[in-house]
Amino acid sequence: MTKLFRFFTNKNAYLLLLLYCGIAGILIKFQEAYSLENLLSRGTELRAVISQRLSDISFYLKLNKENEKLTLQNSKLIADVIAQGNSLRDSASVNRTIHFMTGKPVNFIPARVVERRFNTRENVLLINAGSKQGIEKNMAVLTPDGLVGRVTQVSNNYARVMPVIHSEFSVSVVSDSNKTQGILRWNGKHEQAAQMHYVPLSSSIFVKEKLYTADFSTFALRGIPVGKITEVVPEKLFYRVNVRLGVNFSALTHVLVAQKTADPEKIQLMRDAVDDGE
Repeated sequence: MTKLFRFFTNKNAYLLLLLYCGIAGILIKFQEAYSLENLLSRGTELRAVISQRLSDISFYLKLNKENEKLTLQNSKLIADVIAQGNSLRDSASVNRTIHFMTGKPVNFIPARVVERRFNTRENVLLINAGSKQGIEKNMAVLTPDGLVGRVTQVSNNYARVMPVIHSEFSVSVVSDSNKTQGILRWNGKHEQAAQMHYVPLSSSIFVKEKLYTADFSTFALRGIPVGKITEVVPEKLFYRVNVRLGVNFSALTHVLVAQKTADPEKIQLMRDAVDDGE
C-alpha cells in the first residue's frame, strides 16, 4: 500500500496529464458529435427550404398558365358580352326609331352614326346614308328625343351633319306653353347645354317649358323637339334662357333624316328681306 502511494506521489504529474488528456478527448468527442448533429440539422433545414422554394416556383408557373387560360376565356366572354350588348342597344335604338317613324306624315331615312368629332367647337357627325339613299343637303337630322342637326355635305353613301352643338348652328324655336319664340344656339361648353336668344323681357316664358322647332326655321320641320328650359334670367333687354338639349350626343348611335328640305321660295324671300333692310 505504501509502495502504491509512493508511486502515485512520484508519478502524479504523468497521471494528471493522462487525466487531462482523457477529459480533453471526451470533450473533443462530444464537440464532434454536437457539430455533426448541428450540421445534419442545418442540412435538413436547408433541404426543406429549397424544397419549399421549388414547390412555390412550380406552383407559380402552374398558376401563371392557369391565369393565362382564364384570361383567354374571360376575353372571349367579354367579347361575347360586348357583341350581345351592342346588338341589344342597337336593336332597342332601331325599334324606338321605327316606332317614332310609324304614322308620321313626313318620310324619314334611317341612318347610323359612323364617325364623330366632338373635340372642338366645330363638331361633326358622319352618317352612313347618302345621295343613293335619298339624302340631300339641308335636310333635318333628328331622333325621337329631338333635333340632332342638319345635313351640310352629301356623298353617294354618306352624309356630313352639322349638329346642334356647333358654334355656327342656330335654329328658330318656340316654347310649347306660351308660344314664345327665339333663336337657339349651343353655348360652346357642355354637350347638352344651349341658350335661347332674343327673348324680350315682355315675353312670357318659364322654366320646364319644352322647346320645338318653329315655322321660321329655314331647314327644320315645325314641331321637332329641341330641349327643355332650365333657367330664365332677366337682363337689360332680353331674357337669358338656358336650355337642356333633348339629344344626348355622347350616346348617339342612330338618327333619322327628314326627307324634306327647306322651301327655296321661302329662303329667297327671307334673303330678299335682309337685302332690302340693308
